[in-house]
Amino acid sequence: MHIDTIRGGRGVRILLVIEPSGGGSGRHVIDLAQGLIDGGHRVSLIYSPTRAEPRFEAEAAALPLQHLERLPLHRAVGPWDIPALIGLRRLIARLGPFDIIHGHSAKAGALARLAAPQSAARIYTPHALATQNPMKVGATPYGLVETLLARLASEAVIAVSDEEALHAARRGFPIERLHTIPNGLTACQSADRLAARRIMSLAEDAWVVGFVGRLCPQKDPVRFAQALRLAHARDPRIIGAMIGEGPLSDDARAAGGEAVRLLGALDARPLMAGFDLFAMTSRYEGFSYAMVEAAAAGLPILTTAVGGVSTLAQAGARITPLPLWATARQWADALVTAFSQPTPPSVAPGLVERFSAARMTADTIAVYRMAHARRWAARG
Repeated sequence: MHIDTIRGGRGVRILLVIEPSGGGSGRHVIDLAQGLIDGGHRVSLIYSPTRAEPRFEAEAAALPLQHLERLPLHRAVGPWDIPALIGLRRLIARLGPFDIIHGHSAKAGALARLAAPQSAARIYTPHALATQNPMKVGATPYGLVETLLARLASEAVIAVSDEEALHAARRGFPIERLHTIPNGLTACQSADRLAARRIMSLAEDAWVVGFVGRLCPQKDPVRFAQALRLAHARDPRIIGAMIGEGPLSDDARAAGGEAVRLLGALDARPLMAGFDLFAMTSRYEGFSYAMVEAAAAGLPILTTAVGGVSTLAQAGARITPLPLWATARQWADALVTAFSQPTPPSVAPGLVERFSAARMTADTIAVYRMAHARRWAARG
């Protein structure tokens, strides 16, 4: 049965499930849900309030969803996952039936696939596999579970970058069920350079290095702050602007001193025009939305060699990758070098369309079709 003909052409019934309701994965789900609804599909969303960001909850509530439900989920694995699985099964039975059940992030991805009935195709988007984390202790057991679920309980796995897809293939994910769909951007009204500088309280003549992301170990904001302090000591015009919040806020503030401005949880998209350069010190990534936004704004980018770098570089973005374990001093050297010959923003032709939310949604629907056909073929 073709997915477009299910339920008499009234649109496919899709359930999205997510645990870390915020950051890049949360934004992905909001944009995907809106795109699917615009395409005539009937979308329901189950999310965990445990780590939900207020902005995500507000945007989810504003969507014309069929159903919006909260189900507490915990990031860590533990006995609490058993009642969570039971609760998810009950919600699916009450809200469904569904043609597609699409889990986002490791916890929601695992529980959604285990809770899905036989009638639904099971899709999983990791948004960075745990085994990509070079600092993760105990990643091997998690990796084994991920591989088993990919083999036994998934019609499709969607990676958000070529690097993530390659990593998944090396971990034993079935190649025929593995797809790559980069994160896509919706249209956003951007401030001009001077307005963005005023909002961030930054001098017009400063050389601003932007950092956008949660201030947590994955993003390594302390290394960014240390690098900016060293670069600022060599050239006081170099200033860091850090957009985001998290457990390492105080550490980043102490490490950066007067060389960094911690701006909190602002919407970074309209403020990119106030940056001269974008820097990302992450230890690992699936495909950072902030990096895509920086490329779409035409900014030069300094980043560790993480997921999405090769894809953006091939699309024409101006990216200089640094080794994953580059020191703060090596970062400072790279920053000073970048500002020795500053260049104005420049967007490569076709880059914005290539990484649009519309393209992301269309490609996801294509995967849904293949997954649904695979599910029905398996049922005979």
